[in-house]
Amino acid sequence: MEDLIIQKNTWRRTMLATRRQLTTAQVKKYSASIMAKLEELEPVRNAGSIMAFYPINHEVDLLPFMMRLLEVGKTILLPRIEAEGEMLAVELKDWEQTRVGQLGIREPVGPGYDPAKIDVILVPALVFDGHGYRLGYGKGYYDRFLRSLNPKAFKCGVAYEFQVIDNIFPQAHDVPVHWIVTEKSELGIDWNYF
Repeated sequence: MEDLIIQKNTWRRTMLATRRQLTTAQVKKYSASIMAKLEELEPVRNAGSIMAFYPINHEVDLLPFMMRLLEVGKTILLPRIEAEGEMLAVELKDWEQTRVGQLGIREPVGPGYDPAKIDVILVPALVFDGHGYRLGYGKGYYDRFLRSLNPKAFKCGVAYEFQVIDNIFPQAHDVPVHWIVTEKSELGIDWNYF
């Protein structure tokens, strides 16, 4: 078990360092490719409410995609971390109604949104594996939150191609996504979802 913890921390450091080496132009180009793929996904097209994320540390930048979805009347949600370590989904109405949260990430203000009413969640990670499991920063926010969703919610991982590896050796509390979208490919994990 100790070896696995060391390995996971090595993956985290490596992926974070590799991601930080991306240029602004690369982030923009790769993000545009990912957004184009997301726009074609049927669960995303049919969704009324979509939870995304505010990019940090050269993550995939979905902000233009979120703005387009807002313009066509979709409900867009972003995560907000509460003092107790709980992650809430909060509706993004406009950027004036956001603040920088305790982790240094821009978060919406306002009440939490019922997780059971979320149609799609776009999930970031430092690492995804071929089985849909993710490795984040190690705080467990997403694993706890994903368990609170309606079972019919579409869980879609979003990352760069280099962030997808064969196996992260998930634990019992880890929750897989149904699909992973990168700038180069799409990986269907759970075809039963469709």
